[in-house]
Amino acid sequence: MNLSVSFGGSGFLATYQLGAAQSLLDNAAWILQGAPRVYGASAGSLVAAAVVCDQLLEFARFTKQHPLGLLSPAVDIFQWLEVTLRRCLPDNAHTLASGRLHISMTRISDAKNVIVSEFNSSDELIGALLCSCFVPVYSGVIPPQYKGEHYMDGGFTNIQPFEDSSPTLTISAFAGNMDICPCDTSIILCDAIIQQLSFQCSVTNFIRLVDALFPRDWRILKRAFYSGYQDTVYFLQQSSEFLSDFY
Repeated sequence: MNLSVSFGGSGFLATYQLGAAQSLLDNAAWILQGAPRVYGASAGSLVAAAVVCDQLLEFARFTKQHPLGLLSPAVDIFQWLEVTLRRCLPDNAHTLASGRLHISMTRISDAKNVIVSEFNSSDELIGALLCSCFVPVYSGVIPPQYKGEHYMDGGFTNIQPFEDSSPTLTISAFAGNMDICPCDTSIILCDAIIQQLSFQCSVTNFIRLVDALFPRDWRILKRAFYSGYQDTVYFLQQSSEFLSDFY
């Protein structure tokens, strides 16, 4: 049985997960290439889509050229995101994603979590990705639709999606009890589980949370990318015996 992979909600710190995914591609490509399911919530769904559509380098290159969250205030970030997806995803993205990409969304009508994995067109796929990233007010007023239903950010109801029946490599931009995540040396006040996300309550992690929503500087996002890359290298070095069971 191969490992599935889960990219948790991360806001603008999705650059950390891009770094982690790039490190996997460079050092253990079999994990991403053989993953039967690639889960994503919120901004993590964008990284998951980049993985299944083999557009990781394109996404990384584009975010470096146009730092997320640091655009002019006059720019509609959500509209910019849609343009970015249409530019970076291939025409057959929905075919590549169907059955393999699992996107966490929150249905507005009943506040229930929905994970979708079948897409009939690229427009439908992009719609699902936008739904998973939509934070009311922060992203806009009118929520996007998927198959006629309004949805909002999947992180509200399942921020680190995976299924217990399938062994899954979990990747988070926040320090906690995930397979690949930052490791803090600051004082940890407590550990919390928030919608399947293990989150360490520490000053450093709370600063990350603020940066995920309102990044102060493009260098923070750049450092997050390289931190994700190096944390993944460390994980691979420390987990070689565990990973040997899957190849």
